[in-house]
Amino acid sequence: MSHTVDKPLQVPDSPTAAEEEQALLLGGAVPFDKTTALQEHTYHHYTGNAIPWFVRGIWIIFWCYAIAYTVIWLLPSLQSELLSPP
Repeated sequence: MSHTVDKPLQVPDSPTAAEEEQALLLGGAVPFDKTTALQEHTYHHYTGNAIPWFVRGIWIIFWCYAIAYTVIWLLPSLQSELLSPP
């Protein structure tokens, strides 16, 4: 199930001059204790929980490498180590 929002919610009022000056004094940091829920929700645009194709590709490459490493290097090393330990 995905929840999409077509457009961001509109904030009912614009910041006052004092709030803008306070934001400048904070160096651009957002005073979280002074924002409303609507202001916090402005840029939240969830499109779902689908995994992007390139992330799936990275996982496929990882698992191919892990299997190849196990077959080519790990299993032969384990056999020689277990049969004749150092």
